[in-house]
Amino acid sequence: MSEIIKTTAIVLNSSPCSVDAARDLLLFSPEKGKFFARVRGVEKPKAKLAAAAQPFCFGEYSLAERGGRYTITDVYVQDTFYTLAYNLDNFVIGSAMLEISGKLSQAGEENFELFKLLLNSLKVMAYENANASVVFVKFVIESLAISGIGLDFTTCSHCGKSLSDDKFASLIYEGAGVLCQNCGERTDSVKLNQKEWQALQKITLSEFVQLSDLQDFSRDVLVSLMKLMVKQFYFRTGEKIKSLEKYF
Repeated sequence: MSEIIKTTAIVLNSSPCSVDAARDLLLFSPEKGKFFARVRGVEKPKAKLAAAAQPFCFGEYSLAERGGRYTITDVYVQDTFYTLAYNLDNFVIGSAMLEISGKLSQAGEENFELFKLLLNSLKVMAYENANASVVFVKFVIESLAISGIGLDFTTCSHCGKSLSDDKFASLIYEGAGVLCQNCGERTDSVKLNQKEWQALQKITLSEFVQLSDLQDFSRDVLVSLMKLMVKQFYFRTGEKIKSLEKYF
């Protein structure tokens, strides 16, 4: 008889299986990292565990392990973040954050920081009316930092000058990634205008509980910052964010 293991997890991806009306889930657990598990019968009408087999579902999963494979036997659902589906921006950006979490987490390796970051990001979008683009920029910055490949927005990576008083800055795709105005003029880099740099500083310095207050950025500024974060993510990880390919 298989031993039952319980772990808190978020569903990152869900795909149909050809047998047992099942779905194969990619789960992310703070203790176990990412792993696959199968849940049977959820494609049937009125299936008990149907909600627990959908992306974004957060709960305590009971797992039976056999031969290195997991089967879900029960789930205590804590949240489904169903309100994200009512707004296209929230749903697409939320899906991108699930994808990023899957790319940055490792199988069998605990990652409490990334799990907490993902959970907090979904919560502020679903329940605190935070702008999804703002949350995405914050999420990419923080997730890269957790993974040890982050950007330093406080000092110029070339000359070491503090950036606190600079009205402009530039991004590069190597090293710490941020240059002061003077160094940016002499280097092949992506120059941020004043509004973009101010927005990036505010987002970086804000705690998650403050993100819902950041509502005064224009859509053009936020789209520009999102594009830059997608490029930074690709340069630092070698991974594309497929959830956003149709949009950028």
